[in-house]
Amino acid sequence: MAYVFDPDTVHECALACLGKPKPAMFDAFAEAMESSYPERLDLDQPWIFSNAGGAMIQMKLYYASLFEYIMIWGTPIGSEGHSGRHAVGFWDTVIDGEMWYYGEGQFDKRVYQPADRVYVGPNQARAMNFTDGVWAVEYARGPLPLSVPFGVADELLSTLDFATAAQTLTVYASLVGHHWQQPAPDGTPAPALRRALGTVLGRIGPMLTNAVRPPAPDDRIPSDT
Repeated sequence: MAYVFDPDTVHECALACLGKPKPAMFDAFAEAMESSYPERLDLDQPWIFSNAGGAMIQMKLYYASLFEYIMIWGTPIGSEGHSGRHAVGFWDTVIDGEMWYYGEGQFDKRVYQPADRVYVGPNQARAMNFTDGVWAVEYARGPLPLSVPFGVADELLSTLDFATAAQTLTVYASLVGHHWQQPAPDGTPAPALRRALGTVLGRIGPMLTNAVRPPAPDDRIPSDT
């Protein structure tokens, strides 16, 4: 398998976020990644919720294929839950806040702060606590479709947040389409059929995302007067 991204390079790009306010830190990561991997990212996808393993966060996906994804995720108020046990490996770099992890047989929490790296490998799992808020860059590598049920199960069976489940799938489809239109890591052009399928997904995916996207948050108190 020829992967597009190198975990160490993604980590170095994540370090460009440190010390910057939100959302400038997210822009700094995108700029660093564009410099290292020109035209590989899709910067236009929206921030969406994610409920998985009992933890609630929001995420912005920048890249996804059948075997890799890159995103920034986080929460300003904290959450906790189960990482899931996947066939995929996950590399995370904390860019703001703090998170605590522990695995089976570990009796003290592992504390991760800005610039720290976290790795959860295939068939491993962690208990996670995000204290009072954390933001992180995540790179995943492996058979991602096998993890899709974990990513939408809570939304379909617990929170009943069907809009978020739908957005998760349509954004993923859009990004796969973007990937299929690009050359292989060695520069070999994508086959014509793959490019054509990628073009279709790249056009239909954003339309579907817009169709299922809920209204923007509105904190105003309604009045009958």
